[in-house]
Amino acid sequence: MIRMIYICRLGLLSLFIPFLYGGEVDHYLSWGNPLTDSANPLNAKMNEIVEKAIESLPNDCSCEFAASTILSEFGVKLNSDLERWIKKSTKLDLYRPDWSEAVEKSIFRIPPKTKRMEELEKTSLSMQIDEIINIGGIYFGIDKLSHFTGSGYLYYQSYLIFRDNPDVNAEEMAIWFGILGEKSIIGRIATGVFSYADLEANYQGMQLGRNMCEGDNPMLKQSDNRWTLTRLLDMRNYVNPLWDESYNPSFYYDGFNLTLMPKNTPVLNNMPKYCDSFQSPFVQDLFTYYDSFQIKSSSYTFLQRLIQEEKLPSPTLYDIRNICKD
Repeated sequence: MIRMIYICRLGLLSLFIPFLYGGEVDHYLSWGNPLTDSANPLNAKMNEIVEKAIESLPNDCSCEFAASTILSEFGVKLNSDLERWIKKSTKLDLYRPDWSEAVEKSIFRIPPKTKRMEELEKTSLSMQIDEIINIGGIYFGIDKLSHFTGSGYLYYQSYLIFRDNPDVNAEEMAIWFGILGEKSIIGRIATGVFSYADLEANYQGMQLGRNMCEGDNPMLKQSDNRWTLTRLLDMRNYVNPLWDESYNPSFYYDGFNLTLMPKNTPVLNNMPKYCDSFQSPFVQDLFTYYDSFQIKSSSYTFLQRLIQEEKLPSPTLYDIRNICKD
């Protein structure tokens, strides 16, 4: 447990400054705006990074060292180099909010009392709301890709430390790292949001590390004392509907956060305005598609248990399916 506390402190400190500039997502603004599947150009870029990382590996390193190096090459932080490339690339189809519309319609909006407050709110929203991308028919904020790579790397390091300890569940120990971040610096303090979608993306990043070295057909193999890939990385094997925060809702805090915009009360006030959009064919078809996956990762199952035990905040109040069921 002492080692886990050390990992959490080290990880949170290393991520602190980048997370202050990490994005948040407002899926409801994007509803009704179809996006082209960007899996192919994203996969191409990520495999380019993987190949570069493999070329840098020492000849005699372990598979776990190789996997860790590959994950770290993506960037161990939010607002990573990969995320910045995505924002600038012309090869990907992204939903970028219209800021005048966002100020009026965002679920985070607090009706301003003065013109000055309106300008401050516009500035805050323009800094915190991230673009949305479609990978394999799943829509999610691009901040999830930095969670997948950065927090996924830290999850994987935790997992490796506890993997051979028969007294603990190594996966759960890694997930606790993410929970502590969402309860503090990464979530509550930075944006006022405890994001279950972030935690799913974190977990899937760890799974990428494990898939490189574990199982009957690992992604890495050693040949002539060098590591090579047995198959290319395909993000469609890791992205799932739980990355979409409208489908896998967050918990929102009131009180101070670094965006200077309390979340709980505005979200509860604004989400009912999206019931007509929720009932639209676009969203209903999207959620039906998501339902067809029937994915319940080990992380999702663990988190649901903690919610039921009241050890984590319940997102039920913020579930659009509950808000609009009547």
